[in-house]
Amino acid sequence: MSARRSAMFLSAVALAAALAAPAAAPAQDEPETDAGAAEEAAPAAAPAGARSATGAPPMAVPADFGGSLQVVRAPAGTAGAAAAAGGGPEIFPDARRVWMSVRDTDPVPIEAARRGGRWLCSGGGCAAQTGDPGQSPIGDQILRSIKLQTPTLPLPLTVWGRLSEDGQRLLDFDPVLLGRRSYRHVCAYRPVAPIAPVADAARSPAGAPGGPAAPPRGNVDRVDVCRDGRPEPPPPDAGELTLGMQWPKQSEMADFHYLAIVDSCGNARVQPFQRTFTVPVLEVASGGCGRPDGKVLRVFPGGGWLRVTAFNLHEPAAGNVVNATYRVTIPPLENLVESNPARLLFPDPLADDLKVDCGPTPIAPRADPGSAPPPGSARPPGPTGPAAAPPGGRAAARAPLAGQPQGGPGTPPAGARQGPTAAAPTAAQGGQGTPPQAGLGPPRRAPDADPSRPGPQPLAHGAVVISPAPLRLGNCRIRLTGQTKHRLVAPLALHVSLTRTDQLRGGAPIELLQDGTWIVTPSSAEFPLPPLAEDFDGDARLRLAVYSDPLSPQGKVVLLSDAGRVASSLRSTDPGDPERARRLVGSVAIHSVPLCGEDNFETLEGAGSCFRAYLTVPAMLATLQITRAPWVEKPLVTRSVLSAVGVALAIDRYDPVERRAFPVAAQLGGFVQTLGEGRVGLLGYVGVAPTVPILGSGGNTTSFGFLAGIGLEYITNEAGPDEGLKPAAFLSAVVQVGQAAPQVSTSRSASFGTYAGD
Repeated sequence: MSARRSAMFLSAVALAAALAAPAAAPAQDEPETDAGAAEEAAPAAAPAGARSATGAPPMAVPADFGGSLQVVRAPAGTAGAAAAAGGGPEIFPDARRVWMSVRDTDPVPIEAARRGGRWLCSGGGCAAQTGDPGQSPIGDQILRSIKLQTPTLPLPLTVWGRLSEDGQRLLDFDPVLLGRRSYRHVCAYRPVAPIAPVADAARSPAGAPGGPAAPPRGNVDRVDVCRDGRPEPPPPDAGELTLGMQWPKQSEMADFHYLAIVDSCGNARVQPFQRTFTVPVLEVASGGCGRPDGKVLRVFPGGGWLRVTAFNLHEPAAGNVVNATYRVTIPPLENLVESNPARLLFPDPLADDLKVDCGPTPIAPRADPGSAPPPGSARPPGPTGPAAAPPGGRAAARAPLAGQPQGGPGTPPAGARQGPTAAAPTAAQGGQGTPPQAGLGPPRRAPDADPSRPGPQPLAHGAVVISPAPLRLGNCRIRLTGQTKHRLVAPLALHVSLTRTDQLRGGAPIELLQDGTWIVTPSSAEFPLPPLAEDFDGDARLRLAVYSDPLSPQGKVVLLSDAGRVASSLRSTDPGDPERARRLVGSVAIHSVPLCGEDNFETLEGAGSCFRAYLTVPAMLATLQITRAPWVEKPLVTRSVLSAVGVALAIDRYDPVERRAFPVAAQLGGFVQTLGEGRVGLLGYVGVAPTVPILGSGGNTTSFGFLAGIGLEYITNEAGPDEGLKPAAFLSAVVQVGQAAPQVSTSRSASFGTYAGD
């Protein structure tokens, strides 16, 4: 019996052990935590994280950090040990010699560790293992794409990263002509200054605007949070370059907490660790780094490099790895080698930048107030024209772009873009104007535009009224204005179309321009409309339109709105149909009519109506005539058809745009009347008559109606004595035939015009 009980007890113990075994296995594996959750769980002042290197499970496949610049490892047993500050390596390479901005995470523990506070390796014991010092394919593969974003661009535009037929990434567009986004509001931590004597500390530079002053090394009692200021509203052409990166798969560690990206100019950006991440950068086209400030990373048209470090503060990522650093090559953002280099991006013209202008005689180009930059303003981004060399015979360095730091230390990488710049001072500097050059007279002042006269009208999809004469003489032109025009250093291809819409040929509008190619260059930004003769008369409806032409072989600049949809066509061996790639940029409807007065170019709203004078031939069908003695004069009513025919000068009010006249016109004329019984009357009168046309439209004044007037009549008689001169009043049913030509304007002032209708 006792043996049976013993067997049952042993069986129960074995069963309990078997049931407890599956539950104990998960207890040996620590559950995975998110990087952000682990960061929040770790206190800022704690010397170590929740896990130690000794408690980490062994990895089945160790991480491969091949191709890295440096790997920092902590020995076993040091992760959770308290250590004094100042004895270990830096949290990432050159952390104490660069400016640092921290984004999307708590900057206090990072800045405290950078100053020498307590962190995983602050007490020593961590070893830095140096890897490949130069360029490595693994590090270069971290950079996946370079994109451009502007306020007017719905989606980011890829300027580098597309694969060619050979599998190489290509530069699609050069963004140097675009504006630059301002990063002045970003707050950054200064490099940690070493402990120095009072005299040296007094000579240390002041803190960055909006950022804390540079603390001495070892001062970790208080870390001020660096807060950003209010960002400036970006202009429509302000471009922001963004690097798209991906951490190497072979060294992917889910427990890295931070990423530090450092450029070659002494600027660092720290953000939470993610396997795929983006970094905003600023393209510096002046040839130098400028003064480091940590607000944004710098890249160069000639290429360069960045250092990307994944690191922890309080626990190793896996095993004993504390941080790992890779060198990433930044490709050149300009292409000076290929025969078909990447095209330059250019901001889209504004609604008022494209204008049409006309005049009675060939007009000289007028200075547009919107095309010249205001005095004392910064030069817009992009290359500048050549200038006189400064003393010493050396060319001046190219001026930095707007929103870019000027001067300061820093060595540009090889191939940085350089160029001449204008060295003349502006009129706003020192309160004095620029002195004229020797041997040259004073600058000629542009004539002031008369505000009462019509000026250039924008191609903002509106309407204008133009007299036929400037179009026949070729005195109309399109101009590209605006401040962005000064950045244009390469040909921009546009296409101009002028069609007649009130008449069709083959069911389509008639194209009046045989060749509408417009190549805009820095020295030529006008397109003269050729003289119009064929398929054009004095009363027509036209549509003037300007299209972008991104696939034109004559253009080297692509408008920003066209870049996304034509990028693949520009790199293809078969670029496709250039006409289908065009996009409407600006247009205007033109009413070509004989205008009144001295103006030959008006807006649709300002054209108004005008008085016109023309000759007409009235023919009376029936007349009711009243004299001094109607009971004596006979016949009182003349019923014979065409009893009188005359000639009259008619004056009425006419709208040339609507092609409609006021229904009543004043007349000054005379009749030859057949009164019967051998009598003939010569009647001079002043009267009123209708102008409602019954045939045609516009200038055709053939009408049927009543003519009423008063005047003087001389009656002769073949059978008896002449009746002489007597007053007369009449009302007749008449048919009038005439052709009008506008002559006198009352839209602004009554004056006889220069242009008459056809």
